[in-house]
This record gives sequence, C-alpha cells and structure tokens, in this order.
Amino acid sequence: MNEDAQLKLRLTQELKDFIESEAKANHRTINGEVVFRLEQSRAINKTSQADVRVIDLKNGKRRLIYGKFIKMLDVDFCQSLEGLKKDIELALDALRYSSFSQRLAFFNKEVIVYKGNNHIDIVDNGEGSLGWLRVEDHYSIDDED
Repeated sequence: MNEDAQLKLRLTQELKDFIESEAKANHRTINGEVVFRLEQSRAINKTSQADVRVIDLKNGKRRLIYGKFIKMLDVDFCQSLEGLKKDIELALDALRYSSFSQRLAFFNKEVIVYKGNNHIDIVDNGEGSLGWLRVEDHYSIDDED
C-alpha cells in the first residue's frame, strides 16, 4: 500500500493567505501549491554546488567554466563558443524535460543561452544570469622568468 504521508503545519496568517492566493493563481489546491514549492526548493538545493574548470585551448587562450550545471551538461568545452552555445542549448532542452524536479528549475524562466564576444552565460531573459553555467575565454599570460 502506497499512502501519502501527512504533515501538520503551523504558519502565520500572512503566509497562509499568500499560499492560498498563489494556489488560486496557479490553479492548484493549497496542498498542491505547498508540495510544488517544496519540490522546487529541493530541486534548487540539489543543484546548488558549483564547480570550476580551467581548460587550456590550442589558440593560446584559457577557458574558465563554472556554475551549478557544469557536471550536468556533458558537452565538449574545447570547441568554438558558437558550437558550444548550440550544444548547451540542445542539452538544456533535453534537461528541461528529463524529470519533474528539473522542470521546476525552468519554471517561470525564459532560459536563454547568451553568447558574447568571449563568453557564454545561461540567463533568464530580463533577469540576468541564472548561475547555471558560465564559460569565459581568457588570454593566457605565460610567466617569463
């Protein structure tokens, strides 16, 4: 038998009113809204650890890569920024639909892979960087002794 667990919860009237309002706006039950928000919080916490990589490129540049999704996206970070942008877009499309918890990460966001002259960033249009993945090309400065 697979029964849902129950939880008694105390909260302020202000928070209760907020949850009721959000549930109505999102066409959910109050319970559904609370569960949704807890799952969203859990998904964010799962991806909160950032990693950093530095790669020496053949053209004398060094590529700095960092963000929450660095381990989730299995792409060739040594390719051109144009090719890398396309691969990241493809990987994000697949990730967006891979699981319920991943879909929550994309909820209420217009996720765009932005490419500048020497960098790529995953941004929420109008809100700035999501901190998911940033790729920066830097010229390597060799130490001359």
